[in-house]
Amino acid sequence: MTGTIEDWEEWTGMSLPASGNYAIPQGMNTLSIDRETNLGTYVESNIWVQHL
Repeated sequence: MTGTIEDWEEWTGMSLPASGNYAIPQGMNTLSIDRETNLGTYVESNIWVQHL
């Protein structure tokens, strides 16, 4: 999932002042912020479980 830094600040209610990884509310992984490209990227891996 990608969005502008402004989008991510609105969605998370957080200030994201520098490039880097941020723990976000209810996130299973960190949010990667790249100020140079004005892009925030969040990747949540799929977890598959087999029930027997």
